[in-house]
Amino acid sequence: MVDPEKRVNPSLPAYDNGADGGSGPTASGSGSSQRDELKQRGRETAHEIKGAARQQAEGLFSQQRDAAAEQAEKISSAFRKMADEFDDQEQPLFSGYANDVASCTDNLSHRLREKDLGGLIEQAQDYSRRQPALYFGGAIAAGFLLARFLRSSNERQAQQHYQQTPTQPGGYDTTPY
Repeated sequence: MVDPEKRVNPSLPAYDNGADGGSGPTASGSGSSQRDELKQRGRETAHEIKGAARQQAEGLFSQQRDAAAEQAEKISSAFRKMADEFDDQEQPLFSGYANDVASCTDNLSHRLREKDLGGLIEQAQDYSRRQPALYFGGAIAAGFLLARFLRSSNERQAQQHYQQTPTQPGGYDTTPY
């Protein structure tokens, strides 16, 4: 470390007594090399953290993608059953609509399983550019369905909690007679 009292002329290198007792110019480049080394270590650590975060995100995405594909397959199956029921009731128009929706959800399921995150994002962006009204309409419909699902899930949880709570003495029992 440079001692300001030992420095006579600011334009000359500082002199410091080393561990051997001798005097000589201090290595002004050693501070710079330490800074460069710390910067490099920081970059390497940031790169490692970025890689770990990316790997974790891709793993989570893969799990969620597979779950979404399974749900799409279940929805497709439900629409196919609905189409069969419409056929049994001789309602060919509604049967055709149900089959069309089932085919679309099958395609969605296959696309989900085939593509990675980047491919799905690119495909969604491309679709939103080609069909913006349909894209936003689908987003609104998906939001509506999600809100209904969340509301019904919350009501079910509240009902289960209510049924599990024992009645208070003197309270009213909701058991039918």
